Amino acid sequence: MEGGVLLFNYMKMPSIQFYPADWRKDPAVQALNFHDKGVWIEILCLMHESSERGVLLLNGNPMPEDALARTLGLDKQILTTTLTTLLTYGVAKKRESDGAIYSSRMVKDEKLIQIRRDAGKKGGNPLLVKQNPTTLVKQIPTPSSSSSSSVSSSNNNTPIVPIGDENEMNAFRRARALFNMRELTNSTPIDKSLERAWKGAKEVVMATFDDEWEALEARYSSTDPEIARYRRRDLPTLLNNWTGEITKSKNQHNQFTTQPKYDHRAEKRAREFPEKIVVPLI
Repeated sequence: MEGGVLLFNYMKMPSIQFYPADWRKDPAVQALNFHDKGVWIEILCLMHESSERGVLLLNGNPMPEDALARTLGLDKQILTTTLTTLLTYGVAKKRESDGAIYSSRMVKDEKLIQIRRDAGKKGGNPLLVKQNPTTLVKQIPTPSSSSSSSVSSSNNNTPIVPIGDENEMNAFRRARALFNMRELTNSTPIDKSLERAWKGAKEVVMATFDDEWEALEARYSSTDPEIARYRRRDLPTLLNNWTGEITKSKNQHNQFTTQPKYDHRAEKRAREFPEKIVVPLI
């Protein structure tokens, strides 16, 4: 995960959602000394407040190192060394077009926020507001397939699958797999409630990050009765509460994730040699 953080902003949101386990598991972050970690946290805060979230800007332009040094209260030479380390380790990125420093994860999160914001402007959950009829493709059965013919004999039972490219179909299949639903075929009937829920949630589901999928899959495959007790009981309900379930799954996933072993000798070396890059022993 980029920089070990998941950051959600809406207009002037004052807070940053921070996952300690992700921060501790990020090998690039853990390779930083304590000074560089602190500088990166400060830069993330500046990026959070930037006019282009996730990108280090000053008045709409890439922030000069002189200005950043004064903002952080650092000697420019020390800051230059730290920025070189952040870029070398891949913790921070530099944009080719203008040389602006950015956090790739924060930029991706901002795009996801925009998708969710746009979905909210359209009415959000289609089950709670009046929507136009959903637009789905009705699959024409293959004449040679007796099973397809029998399924499509009634208009009410014609199997349907979501319109869209391969990415949308893959997201739909992955969401169905959370409930061990059978593989989609031309003869797979889709419940109307699932049809409506997918139409309202598909953009958010398609924008879900891999680590969020992993957290969801861990939550919905767990055999722990306490975890199972608070899971959504069916896919339409999960789709209608997708964002909230991601947050719950991430919190739960991080809670039970094994933290990396930490050698306190690294902390001692960092105090004695602050100008050196100290790599914790794992």
